[in-house]
Amino acid sequence: MKDKINLKKLLKLAGHLVVILALAFVVKKIIDMDIKLRDLSAPRVIGAFALSFVIQTAQIIIACFPWLMFTRSLSGRKIPYSAAMPVYTQSNIYKYLPGNVFQYVGRNKLAADMDISHVDVACATILDVFFCVFWTGVISVILLGGKIAELLEKYGKNLLIVGAAGILLLIVVFVAVRLKFRDKVRSYLSRYSKAFEKSNRPQLLSGIFYYFVHNCVSAAMYLGCVALIVPEAGTRELFALTGAFLFAWIIGFVTPGAPGGIGIREGVMLFVCGDQYADRIVLFVLVMRIASVFADVTAFIIGKIYGKARKDVRCG
Repeated sequence: MKDKINLKKLLKLAGHLVVILALAFVVKKIIDMDIKLRDLSAPRVIGAFALSFVIQTAQIIIACFPWLMFTRSLSGRKIPYSAAMPVYTQSNIYKYLPGNVFQYVGRNKLAADMDISHVDVACATILDVFFCVFWTGVISVILLGGKIAELLEKYGKNLLIVGAAGILLLIVVFVAVRLKFRDKVRSYLSRYSKAFEKSNRPQLLSGIFYYFVHNCVSAAMYLGCVALIVPEAGTRELFALTGAFLFAWIIGFVTPGAPGGIGIREGVMLFVCGDQYADRIVLFVLVMRIASVFADVTAFIIGKIYGKARKDVRCG
């Protein structure tokens, strides 16, 4: 029992150190952006920043719900939102550490907090990532229209290679795990099949539907911000630029060494609309990145305050 308590204390300390390190990388990220305040002083740019910052902060806080729905279904436990939200918002800032995987590994703190299987939380995170990428892809294709063929010609090979490698890796891991842990795998498959029973389907479907709504809201937000920063663009160009911005996130997400930040996003957007709005597109991507960083940190602070308030209520 004493060893278990000591282990929890060590894990808590490690969590605090990782948070400090992540925040240090956030500061470094902002410095690396080489922000010129005169470029950000125009009313339209400030409006785009404010719009993006507020909506992204709200989305990060709300985005805990579908992941929590999946975790509840897979674990069979009624995990409270008050336990999951602080973990989700804290792990969200881990993406600033080298290697995006820390963001998803950090969510497994919920397993330790609620004394549930780490496999349950990990599988919920896999579902979370899959549906996020899926709906982002669907909406970006719709917005890009005919431009998607040009983008797939340019980036399709990368997507196919990474996709094929990912599928092959999953098959190898599944076969290896099944051979070595056959009984345990059979047990998990039997348990997880219950998560898809009729009584649990509304919970799973509501989680899946959320990603569609989330990406529709994101697309509308980016469309509004593009319209503010690139007012010269026509309606079709605005839709194409928004679709390209979303498509670039997928490219950056699935391609190792190509993060979906400034660079790949402006590259994809310029490829779609040419160089006529080059300066404005670069400014748009920069403003969205700054808003994203501030939203991540703000959501983390809100999560910390909310978690502490709920803990005080339970203790009281």
